[in-house]
Amino acid sequence: MISNEEMTMFIKEIYLLIIQYNRCDSADIKNQINNEILILSEVIKQ
Repeated sequence: MISNEEMTMFIKEIYLLIIQYNRCDSADIKNQINNEILILSEVIKQ
C-alpha cells in the first residue's frame, strides 16, 4: 500500500498531466500522456 505522501504526489502528477494533455495538439503525445494518467490512476486504486 502506498503512503499518504505518495498518494499526494501521484495526484499532483495526474493533475499536471491533465493540464499537459489539454494543452497538447499532438495525438501521439496525448496518447502517451493518457497512458501515464491511467498508470498512475491504477497505482492510486490499489
